[in-house]
Amino acid sequence: MVIVSTVSEQNTANLWRYNNASGEFKQLTFGNDEEASSCTPDGKWVVYRASIATDNIGHIFKVSVDGGTPVELARGNVFPPAVSPDGSLVAYVRTDGQGAGAKSRFIVQKLDGGASVQEIEASSDTTALRWTPDGHALTYTHTVGSARHLYMQPLAGGGPVQLTHFDAEPSLIQDYAWSRDGKKFAITRARYNDTDVVLFSGFR
Repeated sequence: MVIVSTVSEQNTANLWRYNNASGEFKQLTFGNDEEASSCTPDGKWVVYRASIATDNIGHIFKVSVDGGTPVELARGNVFPPAVSPDGSLVAYVRTDGQGAGAKSRFIVQKLDGGASVQEIEASSDTTALRWTPDGHALTYTHTVGSARHLYMQPLAGGGPVQLTHFDAEPSLIQDYAWSRDGKKFAITRARYNDTDVVLFSGFR
């Protein structure tokens, strides 16, 4: 079973469950912008960020892979969530305030709802949030100078640890994934502002 995001003819992105054995698709979400998601290890829940038509803020929901009514876990200026390896916790970044006074934090809370169990200061441009396979830290990408690097934030305390040190192009990390034993990670890299100018001629 695979969870995919598709864009409809009405230009709305929603999450669907795909059964790779039967080829069946089942729509799970019905909002406006539901693209990034994270599944529980037991395959029973999908956690995702969404925006809804009735307000102007972000929401984090969980929904059963069998469908049904989504359960709200958080709301505000929140960013795509990541479920912990044991399936008991969910992490996301929340930004409070505006302008120079805005502050971003990693929020860790129980998947069954309730108040956050931990909050840690985060960079305002944090993206691609993941858990390390042992569940002891969060990893994410953050721009320093002209490069985007991978960082690790231990949940036990202390400052973030920089894991990549690119000093030449390609210096943009587009995505990454951890090995199951947590000893290695794979990344995809690209150049910043890598574009071409193309001249078309011969039109009539």
